[in-house]
Amino acid sequence: MTVRVAAAAWKIRPVKGDSSYFGHLHDLVSCAHDEGAEVLVLPELHQLELLPLARDISEHNVAKYLVQYADAIETWVKRISDSSGMVIVSGSHLKETPEGIKNVCAVGIPGAPVVLAEKNNLTQYERDTWNLVSGSGLVRLPKGLGVTVCYDSEFPEAGRALAEEGMMVQCVPAWTETQRGFQRVRWSCLARAVENQTFVVHASLVGELGYEPVPTSYGSTAIIAPSVEPFPVEAVIRETPLNEEGVVFADLDFEQLWEARQRGEVTNWDDRNVGDWTVYDEAGDEEEPSLFFPSNEGNVNGELN
Repeated sequence: MTVRVAAAAWKIRPVKGDSSYFGHLHDLVSCAHDEGAEVLVLPELHQLELLPLARDISEHNVAKYLVQYADAIETWVKRISDSSGMVIVSGSHLKETPEGIKNVCAVGIPGAPVVLAEKNNLTQYERDTWNLVSGSGLVRLPKGLGVTVCYDSEFPEAGRALAEEGMMVQCVPAWTETQRGFQRVRWSCLARAVENQTFVVHASLVGELGYEPVPTSYGSTAIIAPSVEPFPVEAVIRETPLNEEGVVFADLDFEQLWEARQRGEVTNWDDRNVGDWTVYDEAGDEEEPSLFFPSNEGNVNGELN
């Protein structure tokens, strides 16, 4: 089975009203639909484009301001998914829940209710500045899809849990402010593709507002394969230019993926539970090797990724 996947790099535009933002969203969806995409993956928190409409909002109140758009975004995603026939992994947005404000990804599935995939691991900025609360698990999606929002992709357990449930395409909506943040997510996506032998789609938000919380951004969008035959040597099937808006496409062949899993030069997925990773104390020294590992308590430096 082959699935045509589109992935967008969204560059923040100046907007004069809500309609400009939803028009931007429509432009990217239309581009994917015109090229016959069955699945579209968008970046994390593209609703930040709406912040110039409330320029006086303090950095600490950004999340409280943006939650007002949650219902409209989810309604829009369902309507466009139904009308286009595409699965829309809509990046993420901020949503008020009984537990508090969460960073969630609305997934539009034609003919079905919108599914919300929550971000579980939050950065210091999300916790301390925006007072977001963590999500509580992962969701199973159709077409072999799974979602890990940005920072969640950096933890192997998340991708492994989804792969164990049948995920073949790990969707990673992301927003990273710096090159290091981008690299952490991109390198993690490449690692997830290797260890789980799945496709990974990394969609980046780029552009800037020129002030907090988006003084800068850095990234590109890519569709990634395991680094085995018959996929590209560099493992990146398609990629947008760095820090530019664009949509890339790839026909993901699941039969090729299964063939690579079973007969490739390495079989990471089949070998995932073979090794014994027990750490033995050969010297019998019960003291912790703390000399070279100082406590990280009080480390408050953080950025969104």
